[in-house]
Amino acid sequence: MDTHTCENSAAQLKQLRDAYQSQLDASVIEELNAVIAALEAGCDRQDKKSAETLTYRVLSIIGDVLRIISNITDLMS
Repeated sequence: MDTHTCENSAAQLKQLRDAYQSQLDASVIEELNAVIAALEAGCDRQDKKSAETLTYRVLSIIGDVLRIISNITDLMS
């Protein structure tokens, strides 16, 4: 991941966390915070394997948030 992608990913994850914090489990919030911290530490200093792992974590946490939000939306209908 390049610097621009890291910054954008961290910003998007922060927005997700802030918008849906009350609806997320503590474990999801912990993972969000860990991934955001790793992104802010800088992806360029990581090797390729670490960058791939971090990319997977970003996508995984976005998927988790979307799954939780869509389930809540279904329940409210």
